Amino acid sequence: MTEEDFKIDRFHERYNGSVPWWFIAACLISYNFKSFRRFMIYISHYSSIIDLWETPSEKIKNEQIIAGFQPLFPERIPKKMLYQITGLHSRTTFNERFAIYFNENDLVGRRSFTLLETYKILEYWQGEGKWGRMQAAKKEMLAEVLHNKNYERTGEEFKMALGKEGYQPNLISPKKIKKLIKHIDLTEENQIEDLIGYQELQTGLIWMFGILMVHQFLKQTKQSISIPKDPRKPISFQSHTDT
Repeated sequence: MTEEDFKIDRFHERYNGSVPWWFIAACLISYNFKSFRRFMIYISHYSSIIDLWETPSEKIKNEQIIAGFQPLFPERIPKKMLYQITGLHSRTTFNERFAIYFNENDLVGRRSFTLLETYKILEYWQGEGKWGRMQAAKKEMLAEVLHNKNYERTGEEFKMALGKEGYQPNLISPKKIKKLIKHIDLTEENQIEDLIGYQELQTGLIWMFGILMVHQFLKQTKQSISIPKDPRKPISFQSHTDT
């Protein structure tokens, strides 16, 4: 067996250029990687979106992975969904936080975004470094984790790190939290996890991606999930019929 044997378009001929949902579902069930990025690269490679024989995983940019999956999710993501993801439920608050980014990237007035555009928006929201939890954190949570609910001390450190204006909003973005952490000494490692929530995001992402897969599958096959009132009975799938 030669290297060329691993470069066959595994699904393109049989499935008309698309990736079968059963394959992605199987990858989800067998998921045992240390990062969600590796999981995405694994699916991309065996779906012939990315060729790891030509490009090592460390040289693959996240944008390449997202762009490769974009054809699988042609529907645009509504702006209202980003309100929920970021925890900025007010349209006014959301627009204020992303005003600079939207102006610089010609996204002002848009009500929906492509998968890649959504990724870039959330990348801006997260700031440098590994991604953590998506939703903004309340000042109350910061004070509880950092100084046992000492709001004054937390406020002083935050203002020293980001300035007075940076601490005015009650909802603090992941990007600001990361900047704060760089300016203070944390005595316990779990404090960083509590503030940024790396593990929380990792768990949430795999479930979110799995739910998206099921949703797309049911939509394409025109099925719905039937959950019985009796918990002893199994969940079933029902097909829609046109009358």
